[in-house]
Amino acid sequence: MLFTLLVWLGIGFGVEVSGQITIKLPRPKPQPIPAVVSTAATPTGTTSVAVSPQGNVPAIEYDSLLNMRFYEANGGFLVEGLEVVFPSGGQSATFAITRRNGEVVASVPLRYEPLEKFPAFGVYRPASGNPGTVRVGQSGDYVMAVKIAGETVTSVPFSLREEVNSDPFNPGRKFVRDGQWGDLAFFSQVTDDPDAMLHFNFWMSTRELPAGMRRPKVTLHLLANGKEVAASRGPVVPDTLDWYFYERKELIMETQPKQKWLNLGDLTKQDGEIVVVVKADGKPIKSYKTHVSGGKLQTLDRNRLDFNPRTDFISPRYVDLTDRSRSDYTMRDMFWVKKLP
Repeated sequence: MLFTLLVWLGIGFGVEVSGQITIKLPRPKPQPIPAVVSTAATPTGTTSVAVSPQGNVPAIEYDSLLNMRFYEANGGFLVEGLEVVFPSGGQSATFAITRRNGEVVASVPLRYEPLEKFPAFGVYRPASGNPGTVRVGQSGDYVMAVKIAGETVTSVPFSLREEVNSDPFNPGRKFVRDGQWGDLAFFSQVTDDPDAMLHFNFWMSTRELPAGMRRPKVTLHLLANGKEVAASRGPVVPDTLDWYFYERKELIMETQPKQKWLNLGDLTKQDGEIVVVVKADGKPIKSYKTHVSGGKLQTLDRNRLDFNPRTDFISPRYVDLTDRSRSDYTMRDMFWVKKLP
């Protein structure tokens, strides 16, 4: 009777009979890490958004919003791919343009795509699978923003102004944007590669040029404590009324016995003031200023991970989805600077 009971236990519960009874219990299935809900203050109230397991609130890469394709003819934007840092597990999202009073002008539902090899980043694309066009077409003040789970995570205020051509032989109209494009720029360098080139990225419009200047050669000049230490390799020629993004412009040091690409280590060897001067045909047009302190290149407060309000936060890193020079996407550090008044 006892032997029969032991055999029954062995069959029903995975018991091994070898002088003692051992019960094999099934391993529990791993459970997904639950989303944490962050309640953070924003200009419009409070935000409750699922955050990453590390506790970081999602944000849209600022430059991916600023660099959406813009149509001067009708004041419209093309929504293709918006990079997100600290994605929250694929929550639903929406790109929207509103008036300053909150009235929605146009919106595009978005779907989430992870970025292989970069778990802290992802991309939001139009849910339809095709690029989404949003048309504004009226002068005024607006806000472009991305909402995740119904809450705004990143917003960019801007304005549109209609320009009418008064030439009767060349009639027409264009819309031009004003906002962060004219004020912001950033240095970038491949993360964890101290020998990588340091690049400068900025926006420019022909409206910034002196009256009468046409198709000038624009160059960059980097000054450390008032002395020029590097300059751009080749000029660019701005020819658009609206803002155009000049990305990954390299800077060269005139060192001996030969020229050298500027890297972050070169720039931070000495503390002090750093100024990047944009020149058109040799004439200064605008300048961006920052400084080196304690051997570190300083950046805007908005670039800090703990910056609030989060809707204005700019990530200190991004994945460059346009750079395939290394046969794969690259993660880069970003050091944002602001134009001098």
